[in-house]
Parts: sequence; C-alpha cells; structure tokens
Amino acid sequence: MLHELWLLALKAEVGIAIITDNRRLLRQHLYQARAEANNSDFDNLAILLPEKEDEIWLVHKDADSSGTGDKDNNKLVYEGLSLV
Repeated sequence: MLHELWLLALKAEVGIAIITDNRRLLRQHLYQARAEANNSDFDNLAILLPEKEDEIWLVHKDADSSGTGDKDNNKLVYEGLSLV
C-alpha cells in the first residue's frame, strides 16, 4: 500500500499530500517502503513535513524550478491515510 503512494507521487505533476493522524510513524513506514521497493525512480521524490501537522508531502525534487523554495500545494493530490 505505501509503495503505491510513492507511485502516485511519481505520476502527479508536483506530488501528493497525505493526511495522517501520525506523521512520524507514517514517515518511518514510507522510508521503509521506498527502500524495500528498490525503485530508483523514487530517488526523484522527497518527503516534506509542511506546517500542517496532519500532512506529509511526497513531492518531486525538481517541482520548484523557480528557486524560491515554495512548493505549490494547490497542485498536490491529497490522499487520506490513518495509522494507529
């Protein structure tokens, strides 16, 4: 399932935002899923922790080509996920 989130992020224009109730645990599981998938395409994605504490973003590393450092979260695809 988490492997699919990485794939969704790859297909999205900028990336995906994942809404979660435990982003620390989700981040650990996402890193583990990326390592287990052994997919070099995932190296083009980054995990970001935005100010909203119930979200994790998987975004393309080159999504911000303007150099401003701002990710356009209006283009993120939102996915809901609950981890206990």
